[in-house]
This record gives sequence, C-alpha cells and structure tokens, in this order.
Amino acid sequence: MKYETITYEVIPDKYAKITLNRPEKMNAVSKQMTAELSQALGEAKEADGLKCLVITGSGEKAFCTGGDLKDLHGDMDASEAFQTLYPMKEVVYQLASFPLPTIALLNGQARGGGCEIATACDIRYAVNDASYGFVQGKLGITPGWGGGALLYEKIRPEFAFQWIMEADMYDSERVKAIGWAHRLINREELEDAENLIGQFLDKSVEQMQVWKKQYDKKLSMISLSPVMDEEVLTCSRLWESEEHKEAVKRFMTRRS
Repeated sequence: MKYETITYEVIPDKYAKITLNRPEKMNAVSKQMTAELSQALGEAKEADGLKCLVITGSGEKAFCTGGDLKDLHGDMDASEAFQTLYPMKEVVYQLASFPLPTIALLNGQARGGGCEIATACDIRYAVNDASYGFVQGKLGITPGWGGGALLYEKIRPEFAFQWIMEADMYDSERVKAIGWAHRLINREELEDAENLIGQFLDKSVEQMQVWKKQYDKKLSMISLSPVMDEEVLTCSRLWESEEHKEAVKRFMTRRS
C-alpha cells in the first residue's frame, strides 16, 4: 500500500516510526488513514530486529484531533456509525496489543480520538505547551474507538472517570500529574527522536519482547477487546441522538 495520510519508516535494528501526516487537517483520522495505520502496524509487527514502535504527528499544532468529520459526520444512524467507528477500534487494539513497547511522541494537542490513540501506546511523552482531552462528552457521545476502556487501565480509574465525564482539555502539567503523560518534553527534543528514546534502544529485542508480554498479561489485553467493542457500540447508539447532532452543528458553525 502506498501511504498518503501517514509516513512509515524503519530504522534498522532500532525502531519503526509512524507519523500521522495530515497537518492541514490537524492530523484528523479519515477512513483512508485508518486503513493505512492498520497496514503500517502489520508491517511493523513483521519487521525483524525492532525494539519499539514510535507514533507521532506532523506539524506543531496537533498530534491528532480525532476523527475527520467528513467521514464521521453527524447524519449517520447507529448502524452506519458502528461500521465507520469499528475499523479504527481495531487499529487502536492493534496498537495497544503490539508485541513491542509503543511510544507516543505527542508533538501537539491530542483531542478526542487523538487521546484514544495516545492512550493505546505504552509510553506517552507530551510537549509541555499543548493540551490534551477526552472531549467526546461535549459532543453528546462517548469515546468511540475503545480508548476510554483503555484509559481506565492506564491511569487510576477515578482520574479516568473524571476526565471522561468532564470532557475538558487538560494542560501538560495536569496530564503528567494524573499519570497519563510519562514525561513532559520541549519541542526541540522532538527533533531528535532517537536520542529521546535512547534508553529503550540500548536494550535487546528479547528484553523488550519479554517486558511487553508481561505488561500485556497485566492488562489482560485479550479480555479488553470485547470491552472496547462495547464502547464502540455505545458510542454508535449515541451517534444518532439529538444531543450529538446539535453539538456537531454547533462545531461546524464555529469552524465556518
């Protein structure tokens, strides 16, 4: 597959890197990007000699602002919404269950589905001048790719519960305090990703595989998949609610 909405590169015997590459759209996830992410994750899974996987975004404004409203518009019924949302749930699960450690280098804000992608990663380094939020609640829906279910496993459940319900954007200090961001970085550090993740690259492939298996066992990744499916189904049912339709209209009006 030719990649148009992402870039995929392998640094031999070190790591693979996926970059969400729609900066003009704040790296929003389209149907095409969903397919390309699935393909790239499959390629990375089969690559030899890798120690970790890095995912980041292009540009300085955003890591990812969620789903592209051209594909995830407000006029879908529950069935259409499920069919549109579910493929990205599978991508998020691919990322969460990847056999090597995964590191999100958050180059800008992560909003809605962008936070779901970041939460699927094992480690999150966040730039200190951006904000991050599970904002789906302000659109009359819930997280729709299974990332909300993952959030409860990645940080203290009461913090996850509060963040999802408030549906607010948190600054970098707040996401560090609740344990979502493992490290805050400045933008200059992003220019040298290899140095930034150097402490992972000096380990052996076998070590990284063992540690990731232990982590997956702790998270019970196999049993998490149906919980994520349930979240997609719930979001799909809310998709056709009047609250969601009105919220999308307000958003589109503000943007225009």
